[in-house]
Amino acid sequence: MKETLIRRTINRASSWFPVVLLSSLAMLTYWLDAQVQNGGRAARTQKSDPDFFLEDFSATRFGLDGSVTQQLTAKKMIHYPEGIPTEIESPDLIDTQPGRPTMRARADTAKVSPDNEHIYLTGNVVAERDSRDNKGKTVLTADTLHVQPKLERADSDGKVTIVDATGRHVGNAMEADNKSHTIKLRNGVVGELPAHPAKR
Repeated sequence: MKETLIRRTINRASSWFPVVLLSSLAMLTYWLDAQVQNGGRAARTQKSDPDFFLEDFSATRFGLDGSVTQQLTAKKMIHYPEGIPTEIESPDLIDTQPGRPTMRARADTAKVSPDNEHIYLTGNVVAERDSRDNKGKTVLTADTLHVQPKLERADSDGKVTIVDATGRHVGNAMEADNKSHTIKLRNGVVGELPAHPAKR
């Protein structure tokens, strides 16, 4: 019964999961790549050498009405040729889609595959969604997070903690599917439900 209750509360919380938010990181990286390619690239001595890098940068996407919809800031981005993943230091992404709660994602580092199909966040990964329908903020923390933007899926083989109005839920592995609105925590899952004052 307890396990069923925990699974139910996790499934309710899962609709916030920011796979779509993190896909913005891939889209912004692709956009930055395209801008630099149009401007030309410096000659390099080896295929493994970076062909360009950015420091202390900010990239912003705007909606049709001119409002900001996504913003990526980072300390550094290093782009490599020949199929080597792009490296991003201290990525901080904010998604402000109209009609949706503001969502944020940050980590110590990120790697984006050359085809933008995979994002690997590492170190102090935090994803937050602001309160929706007065249900309170939701926060996911993890050491690592692998995101597949086009498939709208994410997974982690490490500890993941989800905290929201339904309580605190912890697992040592996770699979998330944004399309089916599900999160599966595995390997020693524990949950803490908020205490409610006794009725008088």
